[in-house]
Amino acid sequence: MAKEYDLNKERLKFILISATFGTIGVVTHFIPLSSTAIVFYRALLGGIFIIIITYASGKAVNIKAMGDNFFVLILTGFFMGLNWVFLFESFRVSTVAIGTVCYNTMPIFLLILASFIFDEKITLKSGICIFVATIGVALVSNIINTGIKSNEVLGCLYGILGAINYALIIVFNRKLNHIETYDKVIFQFIFSAIIMFLYVVLIQRKGLFFEDNINNKDLVIGIICILLISFVHTGFCYVHYFNAVSRLKAETVAILTYIDPVVALFLSYFVLKEKTTGIQMIGAGLILFSTLVNEITKK
Repeated sequence: MAKEYDLNKERLKFILISATFGTIGVVTHFIPLSSTAIVFYRALLGGIFIIIITYASGKAVNIKAMGDNFFVLILTGFFMGLNWVFLFESFRVSTVAIGTVCYNTMPIFLLILASFIFDEKITLKSGICIFVATIGVALVSNIINTGIKSNEVLGCLYGILGAINYALIIVFNRKLNHIETYDKVIFQFIFSAIIMFLYVVLIQRKGLFFEDNINNKDLVIGIICILLISFVHTGFCYVHYFNAVSRLKAETVAILTYIDPVVALFLSYFVLKEKTTGIQMIGAGLILFSTLVNEITKK
């Protein structure tokens, strides 16, 4: 059993990681690139970082395990790329607050998907949580006042699509066999980077670099933010996130995970000066509360 001071250290580590994840929306706000290009750099550089950490810790990437799980890894890598793209698009078309809150409906969609794929029954409590979260999304989208074609509704839609892809990653990760977490994440990151590269170059027919007419200040800030989201938010945080999760109780992880959206909401309002109405805040509260209740009362 881990010593008490070790658990306190892991708890503090997880709090810092969750808070760091909550700053992603602000960081991407200052990167003058498309969402797909940002995901390309995040996946590629984050994957390289974890490879370096793996070898530096005396381990080696298990190519055989990757080969044995090849098709599932490709599928989850594809979902991972879409997950990030939809999240960043939500930030771009609406606000960091809307994108983050709707993205945090992931546990609800995980519950629904698991009921279809693994025949896990939805309890009355979970059904109520799903209903409350749905009301919360409607309030956050402000659809009653703005109509279905508003950016707020579109931002909610993108956030939810990101949440669905996140849930799909978790569902299909259950089908992986005899593969270490780092090996799994490395493959998923690199494959996501390849998919984003092909999409940007062949389908969008755009470049992966900054525009020529960008001023030096925005260029420097953009590069710094790409490095931050790749090495800090992705590489460094993912490595320590998995370590902390494996040592903490599920209830502790479920509760501390909600530091992420709280930090994002705070930064959205005070740093980016994004406007949020009282009704939208109530909706955000309903979403976060319902998903939290559903998570911490699971067996």
